[in-house]
Amino acid sequence: MQRADRDGMNDEIDLLELWHTLLKYKRMILLATFGAAIVAAGYSLLMPNIYRAEVLLAPVSAETKGGGLASALGGLGGLASMAGISLGGGGGTDENLAVLQSRDFLWKFVQEKKLMPILFEDKWDAEAKRWKESDPKKQPGQLDVHRLFTKGGLLSVEKDKKTELVTVAVEWNDAALAADWANALVERLNQYLAQQAAARSESNLKYLNEELMRTQIEEMRKTLFDLIANEQKNVMLASTQKEFAFKVLDPAVEPDKKIKPKRSLIVILAAFVAGFLAILYAFIMESIAKRREEENSRETPIK
Repeated sequence: MQRADRDGMNDEIDLLELWHTLLKYKRMILLATFGAAIVAAGYSLLMPNIYRAEVLLAPVSAETKGGGLASALGGLGGLASMAGISLGGGGGTDENLAVLQSRDFLWKFVQEKKLMPILFEDKWDAEAKRWKESDPKKQPGQLDVHRLFTKGGLLSVEKDKKTELVTVAVEWNDAALAADWANALVERLNQYLAQQAAARSESNLKYLNEELMRTQIEEMRKTLFDLIANEQKNVMLASTQKEFAFKVLDPAVEPDKKIKPKRSLIVILAAFVAGFLAILYAFIMESIAKRREEENSRETPIK
């Protein structure tokens, strides 16, 4: 019972010591907390507002691309597969999205839209209309563009596993540009994939026509004629279908609210961290001071 009372008294003494320490260093703790909050507020005000524009997409299936013509061709799919020829108009959704985030595609998009001075404004001399760094090796290039889009958070792609719907989002400090780039990326992706599909079909047509010239068997010639007709259909679809790989369900519009920076959260976190560090510093300094007092008391001779 006495031991429990002593433990309780020690706990009370320890709490009182902690409280006295906080009171002793309260000015330093308050200054650190409010100082950090003010600095964080000033810094957050210098940060540009970032806006997020989103495009909602639905993948276009092979059946949708082919329509009635695909049904009319019946069982030619198996024959085409045996010959190493694809009847589909494009790749799968994941493959097409990988193209969207590829280095080559993003670089061509930036070059076509002439976005380099906008994306790397800090390295661009607007008045002279040239890069501030004259050395070409130190100027932004393909890898810098790819890193900015994919790792820098400028471009994000999300696919819903249940609905298969895809959200393509662009984050930038200009709301109008964010919406424009998001829509343009999807439009350019459909064009790019259509061009790739047309090129594949034209290559297949060349091969099939050569085989037709060499083949004299009537059944094989009939099959080749059907395959040639299918490849011609693919070229036509790639040339005329605007939404070749992805159908736009909800285009991007200019966002009216920023998504970051969250200035209030930045200020609160800065104040909390600074206050915590100040309290920790106060306890450390108080502990060092007590240890020195104990050492001095031991070294002082008793008279």
